[in-house]
Amino acid sequence: MSTPVLLTVLAAALMHASWNALIRGAPDKALYTVLLHACSAALAMLLLPLVGLPDAASWPYVGVSVLLHSVYIALLMRAYDGGQLAVSYMLMRGLAPLMVCLVSAPVMGEPLGLPSWLGVLGILAGIGLIASASGQPVRAVLSHPSGRAAVLNAVFIAAYTVVDGQGARVSGNPLGYVLMLALFEPVAILCMQLRRRPAALMAYARAHWPLGLIGAATATGAYATVLWAMTQAPIAIVATVRESAVIFAVLIGSLWFKEGRLAIGLAAACLMATGIAAIR
Repeated sequence: MSTPVLLTVLAAALMHASWNALIRGAPDKALYTVLLHACSAALAMLLLPLVGLPDAASWPYVGVSVLLHSVYIALLMRAYDGGQLAVSYMLMRGLAPLMVCLVSAPVMGEPLGLPSWLGVLGILAGIGLIASASGQPVRAVLSHPSGRAAVLNAVFIAAYTVVDGQGARVSGNPLGYVLMLALFEPVAILCMQLRRRPAALMAYARAHWPLGLIGAATATGAYATVLWAMTQAPIAIVATVRESAVIFAVLIGSLWFKEGRLAIGLAAACLMATGIAAIR
């Protein structure tokens, strides 16, 4: 992975942790999650005619990814409902790279060399240390509904990472691919919330749409950047480096939400940075 691509993915990691922090800090996490993704769809509707559609060969990937993202959005709301930012984020984003790496060679023909595997292990060890920084026993974390939702969501994150990495490669237009995905991915969850709480959703949207647009722009930009990087470097490597966002999540969680122990989190960040260097 070249230095420009590495730095770009790290910037995307910071953006990703930031919009997850917006969900964590929202008083009504379900409504804000829906609003953020609805704003993403609105942005995609405006920008897609300018960017152009991805190649038709990538449309089946978009369809599969929309289904995976629909479940991901639903689980995302549960993962932050009562859970710490760093813990839920660590479980979701930390377990996913390992899953991607396990299928990288047999599914995508991208076997990892020894340095890359050592880097993956270093990052996962750092993630484990971040878990201890939360001050919660592992059993308590996993038994909480937010913890179970986060672990399950890691499976869907790994799945859509593989699908979207391949889809971006055949799209001929990674930004168009992301915008097309953003346009359709919130449809199911938006319809569900409109059926359950139409008045509450509309009132929340009117009051908080600027924050929704900020989150939408950050989320869309982060994912577009990552998918572009997947056209420049192996998918498993990009996916693993992107999960360095857990470093930013633990810092945001400690400094903004006053969660966990910052010193241990910083130690984990150093360990994970070593892993990223090994992957390079």
